[in-house]
Amino acid sequence: MKAYVYNTETREVAAEIKGDNNQSIEAKFNEIGYDTDIYGLTYSPAFGTNEGLITDGDFEIIDVRG
Repeated sequence: MKAYVYNTETREVAAEIKGDNNQSIEAKFNEIGYDTDIYGLTYSPAFGTNEGLITDGDFEIIDVRG
């Protein structure tokens, strides 16, 4: 499974975290230390819809799968 780290103001994707489950993904998000006042984490990005996330395809991919 995967989740996206995004800037909550601009909705731009900063990273994709791939993990075996939600716990591993969220643990990595917390370990990296993203500022939660600026960044959010979502499993359903809704790309291309109103209020969905924006990406140019140039973001970090972090794989924590076992």
